[in-house]
Amino acid sequence: MKNAKLLSILMSVLLILDWIMPQYFGIHIGFDFTCTRVMNIILLLYFILNREAGSHFIRSMLEVQMTPYLALYLFVMIYTTILRVNVNTFFLNFLDILTFYMVYYGIRYVIGYKKAVRWTVKIAWLLGIYGVFEYALGYSPMFRLLQTVPTDVKILYRSGQYRILGPCVHAIAYGMLLLLLIAIICIDVERDEVSLFQHPLLYVLLMCNIFLTGSRGPLGLAVVESLLIILASKRPQKVKALLLFLVLLLGFGLFELAFYHTSIGQYILMQITSVLDEVFGTSMSAGYGANITLLNQSSSYRDVLTKVFTVDWLNPLLGRGANAHVGFEFDEIYVQSIDNFYVALYIRYAYPGLITYVLFFLSTLYFMLKTGIQRHSGVCIALAIGFFVYIVGLWWVDYLQTTKYMYILVAIYATYYSLYHSGKEAALGNKESEGCEKVC
Repeated sequence: MKNAKLLSILMSVLLILDWIMPQYFGIHIGFDFTCTRVMNIILLLYFILNREAGSHFIRSMLEVQMTPYLALYLFVMIYTTILRVNVNTFFLNFLDILTFYMVYYGIRYVIGYKKAVRWTVKIAWLLGIYGVFEYALGYSPMFRLLQTVPTDVKILYRSGQYRILGPCVHAIAYGMLLLLLIAIICIDVERDEVSLFQHPLLYVLLMCNIFLTGSRGPLGLAVVESLLIILASKRPQKVKALLLFLVLLLGFGLFELAFYHTSIGQYILMQITSVLDEVFGTSMSAGYGANITLLNQSSSYRDVLTKVFTVDWLNPLLGRGANAHVGFEFDEIYVQSIDNFYVALYIRYAYPGLITYVLFFLSTLYFMLKTGIQRHSGVCIALAIGFFVYIVGLWWVDYLQTTKYMYILVAIYATYYSLYHSGKEAALGNKESEGCEKVC
């Protein structure tokens, strides 16, 4: 892309800002112009002024395997917007999907998926170090310094311990972001392999960040994700991972012995035992300072959410739109916050929206696994594992503005598939670059 330096700069900035910048930083002029949306506007202007590049961008959207499923989802958005007379119903989703295609175009034709993975590893280092720094401060510097638009950011504590947010609006959202990052840092792009300890110190740092979010769901899923990555690794990586895992367990044991009576030592044990309590129905975490009553209320609250599907006054074919604020009462439990993405999706877009987006999820996972198995690709398998734990995690939480991170992961896979499906074994072959230079 030597003849498209401006586009290269714009796409690089989009990818970096999409990972790092919080949603609450921007300008509010009747609508939130976040960093990502400002870049959307700039890139749209670029494509309008350079019509050949714009035409090439539109054609590139047809290359993406998941486009038919996203088109079905957008169709539901359009008729829900018209019938509910709510423009946010369409634009909130459309802008996320538009960003996905822009990120895909940038990685596919400008940056390359290998460089995108390497940049993401560096961003993971930055966020991991920032997370430890945030916990030490006891507040979010990003939120204090960068909050410029209306936001629903929640500063949370659990059993007296501050829960870090990173660049997200909620501690759980940051945990979901970390799950995606863990999958990407386990990729060896040069060998097209997956290894849990491709970046061992970074893996430990991100796991520490997950502990510091104080979120049981992401912590439990991070363990599952780690086990799946070990299973997906080749035999030499499996042996290496198991040996390093034993070393980490020994190091963790020594750390806990040294800091058992400190607040951080008790906090780590509380996090581990709270996950075990959730799985086995025990109350071990109470011994380490956990508020069992509050944790049980949180679990019970989520258990009744699926009863929303049985409510008579919700139209199963027409949702209530993106800004729907509804309340429910089941078994004397009043439900106001919908901490389940799939239930929330049903409320907003009814069964058509739920079904089409779940189809997008399932098709994406299927394509990733199929390509990974057919090509023995560690890249695709790692992305599939990260994508899987993310969509499973959405069962216990609404998306909390984290879909933009998920779309980056999908864009990396879509780039991989497009390059190798077209027979270009080099990530940015000469013919490909030359063809793009002509339109850019």
